[in-house]
Amino acid sequence: MIAANKAVEEIREYIGADSLAYLSMQGLKQACGEGEKTNYCTACYTGVYPTKLIDVEQIQPAMAVAKS
Repeated sequence: MIAANKAVEEIREYIGADSLAYLSMQGLKQACGEGEKTNYCTACYTGVYPTKLIDVEQIQPAMAVAKS
């Protein structure tokens, strides 16, 4: 969450680290031991979601019925 409001250098200073860098997506997949065969969702990193995005206006009527 800190990365939403601070630059890498600011985060590094805040946590008192000597250095700080982000992994590439390929590096993350390799670190998780799955390489390119990733079978978990990476949408929060890539913006590529496994489902079709739907406008909230399309689901609000259904949500109102579910609450009653």
